[in-house]
Amino acid sequence: MLLFLAQSMIFQTEGQVSNQRGLPVLSLFTGAGGLDVGFHLEGFDVLACVEIEPQFCRTIERNKPGYFNPDAEVICADIRDLDPHRFRQLPIEFVIGGPPCQTFSAAGRRAGGAPGTLDRRGTLFEAYCRIISTVKPKGFLFENVRGILGSNRGEDWRHVSQAFRSLGYNLAYRILDACDYGIPQHRERLILVGHQNPDFWFPRPTHGPDSPHATPWLTPRQAFKGLPTQPDDGHFATGKYSHLVTQLPPGENYLYFTAMRGHPNPVFAYRSRFSDFLYKAHPDRPTKTMIANPGKYSGPFHWESRRFTIPEYKRLQGFPDDYQFEGTYADQVRQIGNSVSPLFARSLARAVARQLFSADVDVDLIPLTQGLSFDSRKGREAQRTRAKHAALANSNQQNHAFHLRPYSVTWSNNGRSRQHFASPDHALKAGQPQYFQAICSIHESSVALDVTACGTAPVPSNVLAECVMSIRQSASDVQAHDDITLHARLFTATPAHIQALWDAIDEFVIESSSFHSLFEIYGHFTEPHPVFRIDSFRTFAYHPVLTFAEHASNFANCSQFFPLQRLNDIFGRDHQDALEIIDELRSYRYDIRCHETNIAIPKGYYMLAYPFTLPSRKQMNFRIKRNNAAS
Repeated sequence: MLLFLAQSMIFQTEGQVSNQRGLPVLSLFTGAGGLDVGFHLEGFDVLACVEIEPQFCRTIERNKPGYFNPDAEVICADIRDLDPHRFRQLPIEFVIGGPPCQTFSAAGRRAGGAPGTLDRRGTLFEAYCRIISTVKPKGFLFENVRGILGSNRGEDWRHVSQAFRSLGYNLAYRILDACDYGIPQHRERLILVGHQNPDFWFPRPTHGPDSPHATPWLTPRQAFKGLPTQPDDGHFATGKYSHLVTQLPPGENYLYFTAMRGHPNPVFAYRSRFSDFLYKAHPDRPTKTMIANPGKYSGPFHWESRRFTIPEYKRLQGFPDDYQFEGTYADQVRQIGNSVSPLFARSLARAVARQLFSADVDVDLIPLTQGLSFDSRKGREAQRTRAKHAALANSNQQNHAFHLRPYSVTWSNNGRSRQHFASPDHALKAGQPQYFQAICSIHESSVALDVTACGTAPVPSNVLAECVMSIRQSASDVQAHDDITLHARLFTATPAHIQALWDAIDEFVIESSSFHSLFEIYGHFTEPHPVFRIDSFRTFAYHPVLTFAEHASNFANCSQFFPLQRLNDIFGRDHQDALEIIDELRSYRYDIRCHETNIAIPKGYYMLAYPFTLPSRKQMNFRIKRNNAAS
C-alpha cells in the first residue's frame, strides 16, 4: 500500500524535485519530453533539446521551469541539418533520445513490411551518431521499438549497433516493459546504453513478477484514483462499428466478435485486424500499448465505452498531472503516445546515474545473465488461447455467420449504391459510372451468383469469368457439408469488368452475413486466415488482366515477393516496363505493390496483397510515384 501511495504522488508531482546532481544532458528527438522529464526528476540537467515538430517544442517551452532547465535551448529543427559542433560549447556528459520508430514498428509492417533503414526516417540514428562522435559524452541512451531487432531480418539492427559500436563505446541493450516500472500499460521497448564501463546493468523491475517482492502491476483503476468522473464524450454516438463498442466486455478487442472466440453472430474473421482494433481496457489489468495516431476504433478505450480523457492518458503514460500539452485532443494524444513514459525513464536515469556517474542512488539492478519473464508469459498466454480455440472447435457449437437468402442488388463501379433501376435506359457517357446487378439464388448450401451489367440479361455463351468458392460457416474444424458453395459467374464481354465479379462476391458477404466485407473472411494480407478457399477460377476470353486474375486467385501467389519479370511473363510483354503493368493492374483495383509503392519491398520485386480486387467503395492511389524506373 505504501508503494502505491508513493506511486500516486509521482503522478501528482508539480516540478518539486530539485536538480541536485546537475549532470548535463543533451536531448535529441525530444518529442513531448518523456525521457527528459524522467531524467530531470532524477537530477539530470537537460541543457538543450532538439525536436523537429513545432507543436512539440511549444509543449516543452510550456513546461519550463518545472520539468526542464529554464535556460535550456529548445532547437526546433531537423537534426540532419544541424552542425554537431554547436554543442561542443556545452559541457554535455550524457545524450538521450529515441529516433522515430515508425519505420521499425508494427505500423510499418501493416504496409507490407517494416522499411527500417530503407526509409529516410530509419537513418536518423546516423545523425544521432554524428552528434555523439562530435560531443563525445561519457555515454548515451537510445530508445526504440522492439521491432527494430527483427526488421529486414535483423539487418537493420546489425547496421544500427555497428554504427554505435564504431564510436568507441561498449553497448548494453535489453527489451524492457514499461509496465514493470510503474505505469498501467504494457509497452515493450528496446533500450540501448552506450558506455565506457566494463558492463552496464539495467534497472530491475519495480512491479510485476520480476520485481523483488512480486509487487502487483499498477492498474488503470488505481492510476486514475483522484481524477474526476468523466461523462461520455459522444465519440461512439455514430459510426460503422460504434454499436459494437458497448457490447465489448472490458479487456476484449474485435476478436470477441469472431467465430473463433465463439461469438454467435460473428462480425470479423480471426486475425483480420490488429490487436488495438476495438480494444477496450480492463480496469484491473494493465492496458495494451497506446498508439500515437489512433483511428476512430483504435483502442485502448475506457471500460465505460468512451475515449480516455487527456488526464487519464497522462496517468496511463506516467506523466505528472500538471504536465501540459499543446494542441487539440488528437494533438495531445499523439504527443503522449509518441513519448517514453517518464516513470520508466526515471528508473533508467537511476541506473545511469549510479553506474556511469557514481551517484549515490538507490536502484536495484538486473545481472547480465538474468532474463525477464514477459516473453515466457506471453507464450503461456498464447498456449491458453490455442487451448480455448481447440476446445471450441471440438465442441458441437456451430456459430453460423452466414444466413443465406436470395436477393438482388445493384451497385456502381465507383461506389456502393442501393438504387434499383426500373428500366435499362441508362446509356453510359464518358466518365459516368457503370452499374452492375447481382442476382443471388439459393439451393440448400449452394449459392448461385449471376453478375451482369445493368440492362442486360445473362447469356450462357457470354460468361467472362467463373469463380467457385467454399466458405466455412462455423468456428469448428468442420466437414465439407458444413461449407457454403458459392458459384459466381460474370456475364459480360468486357474484360475490364473482372472487378465486378469480386464486387459481387463482396456484396454477397455483406448481404448474407454479419461480416462487413470480403476482407473480414480473408484476413489482413500480412497474416491471412481465410475462412474460404477458391476451388476454381476460370476466365473465358484472352486478356492479360484475365490471365492475371486467374493467377491471383491462387492464395500461394499472394503475400509473397516475386520478380517483376513474372508480370512480363503473365502479360506476354517482354519489353514492357513492369511498373507500367503494375499501374495497369492497380487501375483494376488489384492491390499489387512494389519498391516504388512500398520501400520495404526489394527493388525488382512485387507483391500481391489479396487474391481479389479491392471493392469499388475502397479508394486507392493507383499511380506509382516514379523516382527511379525499374523493370
